[in-house]
Amino acid sequence: MSSIISGLYSIWRILWRSGLFILIWGFLLAPCFVLFGSGLVRWMQTSPIEARLYTDIACAVTILAATWFMTRFIDHRPFLTIGLAFGHIKRDFLGGLAVGSIWLGVSVGTAWGLGWASFIVPVGFAWQVLVGAATAMFFNVLTQELLLCGFIFQTIRRQSNIVIAIVVSALLFAGIHAGAYKGEWLPVVNVFAAGLLFCLAYSITGNLWFPISIHFAWDVLLGPVLGLTESGISDLGGSWKMIVLNGPPLFTGGTFGLEGGFIVTLTVFISIALMCLYQRQKIRTLLRGDLTSHPS
Repeated sequence: MSSIISGLYSIWRILWRSGLFILIWGFLLAPCFVLFGSGLVRWMQTSPIEARLYTDIACAVTILAATWFMTRFIDHRPFLTIGLAFGHIKRDFLGGLAVGSIWLGVSVGTAWGLGWASFIVPVGFAWQVLVGAATAMFFNVLTQELLLCGFIFQTIRRQSNIVIAIVVSALLFAGIHAGAYKGEWLPVVNVFAAGLLFCLAYSITGNLWFPISIHFAWDVLLGPVLGLTESGISDLGGSWKMIVLNGPPLFTGGTFGLEGGFIVTLTVFISIALMCLYQRQKIRTLLRGDLTSHPS
């Protein structure tokens, strides 16, 4: 009976803390969009890069503020313990950029090797557009990773264990992309698996800069640089394309983009397996620590 009560209490703590976090973030974010009204829609049509830069920065700044409030006044711990400490930022950020670039390179290279991708000379390429899109994408990735591996993930982990925290957070990550699936099942699997990879990357380093840079490298190379469709969106940079996919939709992702194809299913699970093998001792330590600890 005591274990049931303890379990229910842990669930309650997860729910009310996570709910309060989302509520505060929504309260801070709402004025950033409400004040514009229909003008924001017109801005997105006339100046899409500037509008996206504004929205992504607004989301990132407000989620950082909500995270600060929760760590400072609810958890009573320093804000940087959320995983944004600067101690190993160079190592983790550069390492993440390498992992993300290799992951995308292998995925695109596989499609090319099978004859399903062809390289073309981009038309209308503009560096200022690329820089603007990449900057907006960085703030977008920061927001997503704070949602995925930030306060909610860490609350779940403290009240249960790391396996539950990773799986639940990956499910939430798949959920926030629900609008892009359009009834397809394989993109759901791939986005969920990407969530597993990012959570695992954070758990290994204890630093958000590692999954942020993996995620950023993948997104910025796939969309703004190569001009490929990303999560169903095909206008993430300019109108240029460096690669055209023409293979079977099951493998190349169809309208969802490469991320929704079986090629990425293979590469993301291989990436997870390799990360587990490379850091197997640290993962065993993490699992032992969670199994022997009790929720606070």
